[in-house]
Amino acid sequence: MANNKLSPFSQGLLSNAPTQQKMRSAAQELDKLKAMQNKDQAKQDKARLSEQKQDERVAALAVMKRPFWWVLLMFVCAVAYLFPEAVFNAALTDVAGSRGDDGDTLKAVELFGRTISGIGVTLLLADMLLKGRVFISPFKALSCFTLIALIVWPTVFFGQKLLVDHYLIDASSGQQRQQAYLSQLMRRALIENSVIIEGVDYDPNLEHSSTEKTFLSIFGGLVYADNNVIESLAQNKHKIVAKFVGDYAMSNFDQYYTTYQQSRESLRNNYREYVTASHQYNEALASAPERSKQYWLATQNEIKQGWSKYQKATSAYEARVEARAQKIAPKIYDYFERRERCTKKSSDSSKKRCYERLDKGYDREIKKYDIPYIPPDAWLKREEISTASNIGTSIVAGVLTGGIYTALQAANAVMGGDGGFKDHRMVYTNDVNHYKNVLLIKMAPRFRKESGGYALGITTLNDFRFDAVTAQKVRKSLKAKGLALSNDWQLRQRGEFDRAVTRQVKHQTTTKWRTKMKARGLDIAPNMAWGKFQLLPGVQQRFRQSMNELYVSPMLADWNNIQFKQRVIDINIKRKTSEYLKVLAAQTKEFADGGSLASTGKEALRAIMVPPISMAISLMLVLLTVFKLPFKVIELIKAKRAVISPQSASNRLIQAAVPVVIMLAIIVLPLSFGSNKFTQPGSSLNYFFTEMEKNDSVVTSLALKWLLTTQPLVQPIGSAIDSTLQISRAFSYISEPLENFEQRMTPRQPSIMSKVKESSALLPLTINTNVANAKISIMNIKPKYKAGIMLPSGGYDIKVSKANHQAVRKWVYLKPAQLTFKIDLK
Repeated sequence: MANNKLSPFSQGLLSNAPTQQKMRSAAQELDKLKAMQNKDQAKQDKARLSEQKQDERVAALAVMKRPFWWVLLMFVCAVAYLFPEAVFNAALTDVAGSRGDDGDTLKAVELFGRTISGIGVTLLLADMLLKGRVFISPFKALSCFTLIALIVWPTVFFGQKLLVDHYLIDASSGQQRQQAYLSQLMRRALIENSVIIEGVDYDPNLEHSSTEKTFLSIFGGLVYADNNVIESLAQNKHKIVAKFVGDYAMSNFDQYYTTYQQSRESLRNNYREYVTASHQYNEALASAPERSKQYWLATQNEIKQGWSKYQKATSAYEARVEARAQKIAPKIYDYFERRERCTKKSSDSSKKRCYERLDKGYDREIKKYDIPYIPPDAWLKREEISTASNIGTSIVAGVLTGGIYTALQAANAVMGGDGGFKDHRMVYTNDVNHYKNVLLIKMAPRFRKESGGYALGITTLNDFRFDAVTAQKVRKSLKAKGLALSNDWQLRQRGEFDRAVTRQVKHQTTTKWRTKMKARGLDIAPNMAWGKFQLLPGVQQRFRQSMNELYVSPMLADWNNIQFKQRVIDINIKRKTSEYLKVLAAQTKEFADGGSLASTGKEALRAIMVPPISMAISLMLVLLTVFKLPFKVIELIKAKRAVISPQSASNRLIQAAVPVVIMLAIIVLPLSFGSNKFTQPGSSLNYFFTEMEKNDSVVTSLALKWLLTTQPLVQPIGSAIDSTLQISRAFSYISEPLENFEQRMTPRQPSIMSKVKESSALLPLTINTNVANAKISIMNIKPKYKAGIMLPSGGYDIKVSKANHQAVRKWVYLKPAQLTFKIDLK
């Protein structure tokens, strides 16, 4: 044992199979344990590495605040946001500074601006609020960004309008609204060159540049802020209104007369078509006699065809009957022969049995020939008996009976009988023609059924023509053609036939006429003179739709330009002047809430206040974004290179001062170095700015002067971007769904729903749509809609619907300047 040699016993034990298996199993378990320990160690190492990276990321975010990918994303979003914001800024200037007065276009641009502003504020707040540990996970950062967008965008989109409506428009007094109305009137008078401001180099006849558009956008606000100008306007309002309305009408005279000429030419074309249709109508009525001849000839041809069919049917029927007669004659003759023999039987019982046997055989035979059942005696032939034959028979019988027959004859005659004298007797025969005649009579109902009701035996066409069945068939045939005749009409009554044709022609022609006129939207009789045609309600309604507020009743299509001026333009000038003066003469309380002119004043206040405010905010956002982009680039480079700036007090001070410096540069530089013809020291607009500053509105004065100086520099850039990228056109595809969404979320109840109506004057409301025969309803009032319905000015909830189309519901605001609205179905 000392030399460590194994004994035979131990060697055998170690080499034993169970012991070796246990040792191998133990080795495998040891290997599994080591593998698990290595795996756990790898997990621990990976977790420590992840924690180390997390700590490094947290440490980096504690200094850098934002990772590179986020800075890059915000930079790209800022650049992308800058384009639509600049486009909105330019579009708002174009609309608010235009010579027209399109409120719907301004509202569409404002909707575009609020949409873009919501995006801009979302990006701004996300860039400010998301810092540090939020960026540990990109998913967490993007989730927070999405949450901010879901909160901020709707708040800004709806909040802008609600704040303006609540704090500026609804909170305004009646005096402020009245002043706003006067200011808006002054602006329009300036555009039409009805008033001239000394020192202001503005020519409305020249093409408006960005400077003129900006000037017109803020001019109403300048006048509104100056009480002295308002008082001067109030004192001279009659002269200003009269000249403004006249100048506006005459400046647009060519456009108005062109519209009238187009409507007139369209109406003349319609009348020419109407005259052509009337001629066709008259020709159709005059064709009644010819139509009657055609109907009558067709009827006679049908009768001849029917007669031909009847003759063929008769021939075929007689042939079938004769064939049956050929077969049946021998059978019947044999029947009577056998019956004659039966009479010779000796006993009555034998005779009876003989008769019964013959009758059964007769019944079986008759069933073979597909004819109605005919009694045997019906086959007998009538044979006339002469007087001489009767006398001879009587004499012979008297002799044979020894005078008894003669005595019985005398007794029968005394009792009222025939005295034994017969005028005929029934005999059987084998004549086939006799059997044919019997069958013709007995099978006549079958022929009537086969021939459509005709009886057998009609021999001439004339008899067939005037048969009652023919008259019935003719009436039925003519009824199928639309010709109504009385139930007892006969072919001899040609006059009634002609009158029925005339009635049918008139009915068909009138129905066709009405259908044709209905397709043109008219309900008129034919053969109307030109002068009377023009006065039709449907024609006048077309004039009303095309001429809108210029429509006068009645409007004719024969006026030249002089007559048009006298009968349309001059009348509208008087009416429009009267309307303006009525509003201007109203008391301040009429512009206050509940007053008849409350909505008019609010619309005027919105028109002069909202565009400058929106324009200034948009301009500020554009400039801020532009000036921030270089700093965004620097931040992007630092984040990419992981450059960590020491957060000393001086650095923090510099970072805080940068936004302030940018804001001051944006505001101060244009006011210090920028200038145009409206802001030069010699311009009369300086008077307005000075007066505004005297009225404790220094901030407003500086803001408007800054806007008038800066906006003309930026507006052309936005216009150029839009002309290249067509951003505003792309937005138009989503503007309607966005507007519908806004109406559902914040339904506006216009002042027409208030207790006091907007105005006692009634205006015609017309709704046009792109689908014919669409149903149009006014949801907020009881009267049903019809084209040109007369209603007070104000807001109306319009619903347009039709089968297989999605209904559209929209608020419209009826006012003298807008009487027609277009609502399209999808």
